[in-house]
Amino acid sequence: MGAWGYGLLQSDAELDVVDEIEDEVAKIAKTKRFRLLHPKHPARVKERLDGGVFHCAFLYFHVKKWNHGMIYLVVMAMRLGSTIPADDLAQVIQTLEETPMYKEAKGQLEQGLAGYKNNGEPWDFQSKSIVDAANASITNEQPAGGPNDMEKGMEEILKHQKEWEAKQAKEPKPATETKPKVDLPQEEKDRLDAAVKAWFNFQMAPE
Repeated sequence: MGAWGYGLLQSDAELDVVDEIEDEVAKIAKTKRFRLLHPKHPARVKERLDGGVFHCAFLYFHVKKWNHGMIYLVVMAMRLGSTIPADDLAQVIQTLEETPMYKEAKGQLEQGLAGYKNNGEPWDFQSKSIVDAANASITNEQPAGGPNDMEKGMEEILKHQKEWEAKQAKEPKPATETKPKVDLPQEEKDRLDAAVKAWFNFQMAPE
């Protein structure tokens, strides 16, 4: 599909970034899967994030200089109502200023960061999923009481997609860079690995 809007999580490329984040977080949390976008048990995921997994992953992405990793990790955490350390919030605000994103997506995140209570209450970014976008298109084309026309709705989505692609060619690329490969000295790699593990083990230790 490519993309169905300019907001957060409205493109396949962004969802690919989320997949990469989930893979990295799973390694940190020492589990096979760690779903952030559509978890089966949101409360359990939030508990793990609040228990140190979030900060550990955020620190790791920061050292790797993976801006979009930090940004979309925060987006996922806010959607779940995770408590984000103040230093990490300050860092992502700074990172957001220097990272290319579509204006609508950046505006949604800036609004979210300004209004997020950070008290366990999830934040709704008001970004439509592809299903919501298709349903909205169908509804807009229907006379009151008329039957749903899925085919017509999808044609409308595809039309908007072509318009989006044409506009995309004239605008800066969205916030979907490929995670950079950082060639660190082995000594630095060992130091980073030890720091991340130490922090994680401290946070996960029973009280």
